Amino acid sequence: MTFEEKPMKFDGLDIEGVAFAPSVAALGSAKPLVLGGAGDRGLEINGNYIKFTAIGIYIEDGIIPHLSSKLSGKTVLELCEKDLLFEEVIYAPFEKLVRVVFIAPLTGIQYSEKVLERISVQALYTDIKEEHKQQFLEIFKGESFPPQSSAILSFSKEGLKVAFSKGDDVPAKAVGTIENARFADAVLGTIIWRDGVSPAAKVSLAERVSKYLQLGPSDGLASVPQSK
Repeated sequence: MTFEEKPMKFDGLDIEGVAFAPSVAALGSAKPLVLGGAGDRGLEINGNYIKFTAIGIYIEDGIIPHLSSKLSGKTVLELCEKDLLFEEVIYAPFEKLVRVVFIAPLTGIQYSEKVLERISVQALYTDIKEEHKQQFLEIFKGESFPPQSSAILSFSKEGLKVAFSKGDDVPAKAVGTIENARFADAVLGTIIWRDGVSPAAKVSLAERVSKYLQLGPSDGLASVPQSK
């Protein structure tokens, strides 16, 4: 059965009490996006794993046939270890959206500075312009994120759109836009590319998308590095 014949159904997921709907409307439009995967983000502190956020990754379902021509035949383990899927998702000409739900409280300044810090260590994105970094900081300036609040990041060829929510909804409009696709790619890369902040979300995305790519068995998935 090919991906054209196999009905694509992406169920919702619950991560640490955070409900991620099976689909949402793209930020600023009525275009439907499906939940590709979700997982927590945390750090090991003094021997304890502290969870800070839950992350849901939404994609256009049209991305599946686009990826299939390049990734068919790869196992889930291969996709995760070599970042094959995640690199292709970043550059695929389809809209993506990430909902970051805060488990532990954080300020907008803390969050935005951490994102820029991760961009700075990505070898592919040394050309990011200072003006776009400052725009990103300005959007988050003055924001605070109590538990269960969200930052919504929308990625497209036009650039990055940002919105905030205190509940489970995805707002209809963005509060800020950075019209630079390169910067948008860099931000998405901090989440799903090499050393992305949530290995669990990456594995979830690989497992769920692979069902429609006719991939091989996911044997050995437990050995995928789960570094925080």
